[in-house]
Amino acid sequence: MTLEEFTKIIEIYGSSSERWPVGLREECENFIAHNTAPKELIDRQHELEMLMNQIAVPEFPGLEAKVLDQQLPPRKLAPLDRFLEWLLPADKPGKLFWRPAMVACLPLIFGIVIGNFYNFGIDLNSEGFEYWDDELYVLSLNDYTENLF
Repeated sequence: MTLEEFTKIIEIYGSSSERWPVGLREECENFIAHNTAPKELIDRQHELEMLMNQIAVPEFPGLEAKVLDQQLPPRKLAPLDRFLEWLLPADKPGKLFWRPAMVACLPLIFGIVIGNFYNFGIDLNSEGFEYWDDELYVLSLNDYTENLF
């Protein structure tokens, strides 16, 4: 063990050997027994601990209650959160008419997203694309009521 390692142990755990790690305690005690520098270090650390124990901590009556009774500053929401709060207000019962409208628009939004990302086999460069208008026109002229009866 070196003096630097022993100094770190003393600074972290104090001058009392009962507070030292169990695995290092025997090694530290052997180091103290064979060297004089660690004894001086322990004496200085012990003196420092005694001086620190003499310092009285001032009392602050009512500090805990004062801190706990403080009002927190208003929370600043991100722009997306403000938009969602405006669109879907959770604490304003009179303004809940947006929720059914949003639920009704979800399939439309989902369809737009799916339609924009997938072409479902329709290729704009193919020869068959020029006939889509004709096929849609023919489909719109069919009478679908004849199979109902």
